[in-house]
Amino acid sequence: MQENYEVKREKNFASMWRLYFMIAFCTGILPVNIGNLLLYLPETTKFGIGVAMACHLSVSMICMLIFGYFGEKIIETKRISRKKIFIITNLIWAIAYGLIFLSNNYYSYLVLVIIAAIGTGAFLPIGFSIIGDSFPPKERGKKFGFMEFGLIIGSGAGIIVGGLLGNYAGPNGWRFAYGIGGVLGLLTVFGYIFSGIDPERGRIEPEFEDFPHLINYDYKISANNFVQLLKRKSISAILIYLICAGIANGTLGIWAIFYLRTKINDVNAGLISTTIFLLAGAGALPGTILGGKFGDAFYKAGKLKGRVLLSMGGLILGVLCFLGFYLLPFYTDTPLQIIFSGIFFISIGFLGYFFTSFCAGNIYAIYSEVCAPELRSTVNALNGLMVNIGGIIGNLLFSSLVERDLSLLPFAISLVLLIWLFSTIFWIIPYIFYPKESMELRYTMAERRKELENKFTKNKTNQRV
Repeated sequence: MQENYEVKREKNFASMWRLYFMIAFCTGILPVNIGNLLLYLPETTKFGIGVAMACHLSVSMICMLIFGYFGEKIIETKRISRKKIFIITNLIWAIAYGLIFLSNNYYSYLVLVIIAAIGTGAFLPIGFSIIGDSFPPKERGKKFGFMEFGLIIGSGAGIIVGGLLGNYAGPNGWRFAYGIGGVLGLLTVFGYIFSGIDPERGRIEPEFEDFPHLINYDYKISANNFVQLLKRKSISAILIYLICAGIANGTLGIWAIFYLRTKINDVNAGLISTTIFLLAGAGALPGTILGGKFGDAFYKAGKLKGRVLLSMGGLILGVLCFLGFYLLPFYTDTPLQIIFSGIFFISIGFLGYFFTSFCAGNIYAIYSEVCAPELRSTVNALNGLMVNIGGIIGNLLFSSLVERDLSLLPFAISLVLLIWLFSTIFWIIPYIFYPKESMELRYTMAERRKELENKFTKNKTNQRV
């Protein structure tokens, strides 16, 4: 029976991974097609691109809160399962991205991007809470890291397909990319319908590993729970860090290729910049997996602070590499210079993505290790909220500077990277408080087991009487 459940949860994880991959695929189409939208989608401007991303992030942010907090209230009343909510919200983004194929101007494109944000905003609080309830603490870093792995290669696939179709399939090539994304997205949703499960909350926690009964615990959440969540210092510090990181990541994720093209003085600047960006970004693939595995190894060894040191050290090294990647000159006077410059930038960019990805899985693992099961959707929603706030700030700032004067690009890049580098100081707080708060959760879960055992014993006694 246990073996059968493990097979089901792995299939469930695989289907969720594919959904996350396709979300990233669809969002990855835009960065490489900014030029095409400006040329072939009526009424599109550079600032309009920034506004579209700010609107997407804003709506996604609101939906994260709705599905992270109020979604829990609905689930709490047993009216609808997490799986059903998850299916509906994933259908929303898949259909909306597919319909972008039919956009006749910037405003119809904007509306569909906003609708898609409703579905993508629900993924993080619902999906990641399901994963947290499916795997024990010693495996969560690896699993969350693998989800980030899917996000990265999905984004890369979107850039490749979007770039190829956008550059070589004529004025409507970018539309075909969105159409493909929508169709494949729908197929992955149907795959989840048949293989997805809604795991029993609390069952995977160490304290309930051999618990013989149903965990019929009253998982109530309230405004007070929300306040208590923010009082956990390790969580509050990470959330503040994420705003600053979101300013950089939310901006560079959209504008990096556009910026690299202006930096490379060559007729093949588009192909060169896309190739460099994709090969450098591949560094995040081993970074997310190894970061999660090393973090889990520290947890198993009882060295919880290792998760924090690994994340903080990787971020500092990675952002320093990014400063070189974006700000050093790219020499294009001769073919040999182009080759050596390309190798250098791919190498330093690869290291930047590799090191900064160490924290990806460990952040969600920390959330799961200091938050009770009923609060994991909310904290995952807050995670996305802070990243989106940063992304909104970054995109509006960046696009307004670019619209005013293209020569301000290097300054804007430097600004967002320095903000990211400075924000790593907030990781000192989890280093101090995370182990203590993790032990507090273990104590809470042990007390819940005692409460359930006493309740079961009392009911059994009453039945005999």
